[in-house]
Amino acid sequence: MANRYGKYPFIQPTRIISPSVDDIIYTFRAHDNVDNLAQKHYGDVTLGWVIMCANPDFGMEFQIPPGAKVRIPMPIDRIWLQWGEKTEI
Repeated sequence: MANRYGKYPFIQPTRIISPSVDDIIYTFRAHDNVDNLAQKHYGDVTLGWVIMCANPDFGMEFQIPPGAKVRIPMPIDRIWLQWGEKTEI
């Protein structure tokens, strides 16, 4: 698949986010974007990439069609613990 990164399609290693019963399953709408979802659920617009990591079927947010179910991992502290970025909640 061609993209703006040319021969470097994976700039950052993909991080795995295991599902949790606390995750929010959101139905993506036509004018949604992951940054706004991150602001709404995490209070930080820069964490849209976390939502993308939880939804590996979509390589970029522009590939998420309206009506698709998107998993929003909750709580965000669980993700930092899982990745070793934090030691306790």
